[in-house]
Amino acid sequence: MENNMNNLNQKIKEFSEAIRETEEFKNYKKTNELFQKDKEARKLLEEFQMAQQTLAIFQQGGFPGQEEQRRKVEQLLAQVRKNKVISEWIESQRRLQDLVAKLATSLSSDLNFPFTLPQGGGGCCG
Repeated sequence: MENNMNNLNQKIKEFSEAIRETEEFKNYKKTNELFQKDKEARKLLEEFQMAQQTLAIFQQGGFPGQEEQRRKVEQLLAQVRKNKVISEWIESQRRLQDLVAKLATSLSSDLNFPFTLPQGGGGCCG
């Protein structure tokens, strides 16, 4: 049993290394490093996320100021979309997530065991 676990752990390490060698992972790593170094991009994204959260609170509580907050969110979203560092970072995340989702679906199919839930539409910023 222990030998089987050691063998499985080795195969997992090899699988992880294979993922690290993909263009999707390499691109994500590169764009993540650029994003982490860009204080202005991080601040802008944080400000946008805070504005989104505030709008959600206003909407859930029926508080006044919703329209003004919605305009603030839209303005910040426009700035976020124009920011090349943020856009490339988000796109690289999406591509890596797509790759991992395909791998999980393939694993589910190969083992005839549902590791993944059926994918539906949605998202926050589409």
